[in-house]
Amino acid sequence: MMKTMKTMLKSMKTMSNKWANTRRDVSESQLKTVTGSHQFKINNYSHVKGMGLGKYVNSSTFSVAGYKWAIRFYPDGMKDYSDGIACFLEFKSNAGEARTKYSLYLLDPIGRPVHQCNGSTNFSCSSRCWGFLCFIKKDIFEASSCLKDDSFTIACDVVVIKEPRSEVVPPSDIHERLSHLLSSEIGTDVAFEVNGEVLHAHRCILAASSSVFEAELFGPMKEKNMKKINILDMDASVFKAMIYFIYNDSLPEIEVKDSTTMVQNLLIAADRYALHRLMLTCEEKLRNSLDMSNVGTILALAEQHNLTCLENACLEYFSAPKTLISSETSTEH
Repeated sequence: MMKTMKTMLKSMKTMSNKWANTRRDVSESQLKTVTGSHQFKINNYSHVKGMGLGKYVNSSTFSVAGYKWAIRFYPDGMKDYSDGIACFLEFKSNAGEARTKYSLYLLDPIGRPVHQCNGSTNFSCSSRCWGFLCFIKKDIFEASSCLKDDSFTIACDVVVIKEPRSEVVPPSDIHERLSHLLSSEIGTDVAFEVNGEVLHAHRCILAASSSVFEAELFGPMKEKNMKKINILDMDASVFKAMIYFIYNDSLPEIEVKDSTTMVQNLLIAADRYALHRLMLTCEEKLRNSLDMSNVGTILALAEQHNLTCLENACLEYFSAPKTLISSETSTEH
């Protein structure tokens, strides 16, 4: 028996440790609630009672969670409940449905609850009134401390329960905003001259994207205080495409006839400015554009910039049967 108990405890401990060490996703469902209260003071009770069965007086309208409500008080009760006082909560909105918990109270002269009834229901235009046919016996009410100087107060607490909604987060538009800053030149504080063409940009955005730009624009280098920086050994269209990528996180439209050459030059520029994401984007495009006219050039580029994946893609392309057949055919001609 003792041995069995020890075995069970050991097993339970193992399961507990396994549970504690297991990574799991956790989600929570939280209902949103909106609470409101209203007090309805009724004077001259002796004149109000005697109205007759099913007759009532209404409180003023009050709002909770965007819906309109009122308290109904039946001093002579309703059919089959003539010895009691009826009290209801009325839904006075013209549209919608409210899942609700509510409480109706009788208060004493200093505002303390003396008698209370609770309910919960879904109110709507087709189901407006819910409450209590016998809220309190008439003789008990008239003998209670609630009734003083021929007046009394009914209070109501309303809790409207909002169903949880899953709101879709829209995609980020930060790059659209950055692109607008670039094209409009709002707030630009640095200019680059590339082969006679001037391009304006924002130092902070460039520095945040590239450690090379950060060093040039904010490091102990002369470009820090220069209003115009000359870019050598780079075509203006390539530099503009690189800046476009920094602001838009995508490549600009490139003419088909120049696309492979432009992407190769962009890859070189990305390596020069330590733009890793642009390098990966260019590498992928070059892998997808390999053919016999460019595979040699792209292979040399891959070796020069230590792009192992692109280099392997070029070698695989060379060794593919269709490439060998195409090469042999070209040799025969």
